[in-house]
Formats: sequence, C-alpha cells, structure tokens
Amino acid sequence: MKAFRILLTAALAALCLAAPGQSRRDIAALDSLVAVSDSAAVRGLVLRKAALLRRMYCFDEAAEALTSLLRPEHMDLEVLGELADCHYQAGMFEDAATLYMILTQQRPDDLGYQVRYLSLASRARAYDDVVGRGREVLQRDTLLPVLTLVGDAFNQMEQRDSAMAYYGAALRRRPNNASVVNKMSRILLDRKDYDGALALADAYLELDPLNIDILRVKGLGHYLKEEYKPSAEAFETAIDQGDDTYAPHYYLAQCFSHQNLFHEAEDHFMRAWQLDSTRASLAMEIAVNRTHFMPDYQKYIKPWFDKALSMTDPDPKLMASIYQEYGRAEYARLNWDKAILLYKTAYQYNPENNSALSTIGYCYEQKKDYKHAVEYYERYLEYAKPGTKAYQFVEESLRFVRAERFMEEE
Repeated sequence: MKAFRILLTAALAALCLAAPGQSRRDIAALDSLVAVSDSAAVRGLVLRKAALLRRMYCFDEAAEALTSLLRPEHMDLEVLGELADCHYQAGMFEDAATLYMILTQQRPDDLGYQVRYLSLASRARAYDDVVGRGREVLQRDTLLPVLTLVGDAFNQMEQRDSAMAYYGAALRRRPNNASVVNKMSRILLDRKDYDGALALADAYLELDPLNIDILRVKGLGHYLKEEYKPSAEAFETAIDQGDDTYAPHYYLAQCFSHQNLFHEAEDHFMRAWQLDSTRASLAMEIAVNRTHFMPDYQKYIKPWFDKALSMTDPDPKLMASIYQEYGRAEYARLNWDKAILLYKTAYQYNPENNSALSTIGYCYEQKKDYKHAVEYYERYLEYAKPGTKAYQFVEESLRFVRAERFMEEE
C-alpha cells in the first residue's frame, strides 16, 4: 500500500506539471487511478479531475465530478467551495449564490466566501442585502472589494451621498483605483460639480496620465464647463491611446465644432457615425456641421437632414430640433418658403420654442408677405419676455411690416 501511495503521489505530480497542456488523456489517467484507489484517495483524485476540467472550460463535467463527492451525512465544505466556484465560472449564478450562502454560514470567518456572495448579490440587484451583509463584513475588516460593492449598491439605489462615502473610503485604501475614481466623478458630473470631478480626475492622472476612462472624465468635465480646448486635448489623448469608441469621437467633434474647426469636426463626426449609425441626432449634427464649410447643399447636407428625419421616432424635442436646424440651413440659403415650412413643423413639435415664431415672421417679411409677417411677429410678442434684445428686434420689425402693409393697402 505504501508503494502504491508513492506511485499515486508521483502520478499526481506529473499531472500537475503537465497542467498547461491538459488534455483528455490527463482526465483518462485520473479516472484510471480512481478505479484502483482506495476511498481515502478518491476524493483528492476527483478534486484534481474537476480542476483540470474547469481549466478546459468543461464546467458541466467538473460540476458532475464534484457532485459525486457530496454525501448527505457529511458537509464537505472544500468540495462545496469548488462546486460554487465551478457554477460561478459556468455563469450559473443563482446556484453559485446558494452555495456561497451556505459557505458563509458554515465559515463566517472566511471573508473570501463573503466577498463572492456579495458580488453575486450585487449582480442579482439585491442591493439591500449587499448593504446589510457588506456592513457586517466591514466591521471585521475594511476589505476594498466590499467597500466598492457597498458603494455600488448605494449608487444603484440612488443614495449618492452614501455611495460617495464608501467610494471615498475605497479610494483612501487604494488611491490608484481608476474604477472608483470613475464612479465618483460620474456622480459629481451628474451633480454639476464639474470642478470636483476634474480635481479627482487630475489627481488620478498624475499617477496614471494615460488612463482612458479617466481621460474621458476629464474631457467630459471640461466639455460641460464649455472649456472646449482642454476637453479636446483629453479626448484626443484617449483616442491616441486606443479608445476608438463612439463617445470620445463624438465629443471631440463637438469640441472642434464649438471652436469653428469644422473640417476637423467632420472627421470625428463621421467616425462616430461609423461606430453608431442609429442616432438621428448625430445625423442632424453632421448636417449642421457641414453647413459651415460644404458648398454643395443638395449633395452633401440635405441628405443628412433627410436621413435624420427618416430615422427619428416621434420624440417631440428631437423632431423639433431636427426641423429647426433643417430650417436654419434653408434660411441661410434664402430659401424662405422651405424655411417657413420647416420652422412651422419644428414649432408644432415644440410649441414652447417661441423663437421659431419670430423666424417665421422674418421669413414672411423677406417674401414681402407682410400680412403673415405681422401675424407671426404678434404671436411671438405674446409669449416673449419684454426688454430682451430679441423682443426689441421683433417690435421694431413689427412696426416696419405694419407700415409696409399699410402702404400696400393704400
């Protein structure tokens, strides 16, 4: 028996050394050893077989092997732990969570099981459970993953102050935690605390100046502050580091457009379109940007306005915006009839946009249709705020068209 155990140990060692090139022959060798081994040795062989199967991504077979070791009269916690991990790797999260729950009850001091259970509870959106159990774990040890999971739970429950407290504690434990900095910055951006978000981003970028996620935060913070040059620099750096996704190209295009760099904006608007051609608003923005530098309206601009309209679901604000920008393009070309039609449609979608009324009135004035010009100027003044420059302009225009209309009637 002693000689057999020496041979068995040698065989297991050989299999361990061969692990990088694991194959079905390794599994067959283990099955052969199981067939001739005593019951005391079978457990170790099956555990090794399950480990090999898991490395080969044969999770169902691994789970079957581990389950064969379970006995009703004896709770083998090591096997349960291996089985829970196997279920987790296989994406069977409910089964894994059930086993991790049992393990946390049987081994409450094993914080590894606690963290895995909390991770699955978070995935299952059991945020109250994450907060309650997470706080219990943190009373014993301020584990970084648990601080983050509890912060995430509060964040998902829209309890932002609590989320910031736990994220802050996590960041103090590890200042170079990009994920936590990103989450905290997003909360600050939502609160319009742009300086706070930028301070967090800049502090992190001193440690890791090329981190794509934090460069995005920096770019967005400056963009929302209407600081387009530093925003463009951050997004350009992110793109240079390989962030070839929609957001950096879109915001970089916007930054260039705001700086009247319309040719540069075109390149990034078009790359954004290649990455996501489902956005009607982007089609409209491409058309608007092109009005500044492309002379052939019919060929290069109008089709993008038409594309935006053909893509748009009846979202009133977006439809109003598209029709208004479309109308603005026709207005710039002195195509008064087309501009009037488009601005009227925009106003139908968004009756709160009173400026459309004054523009329609101006278009009628240019057509010398003073009757309708008076009508729309008067409608504008009913809703506009007295004393503003726009209000004064329309008052003066109204006096002019009334006089012209009077002269026509004489």
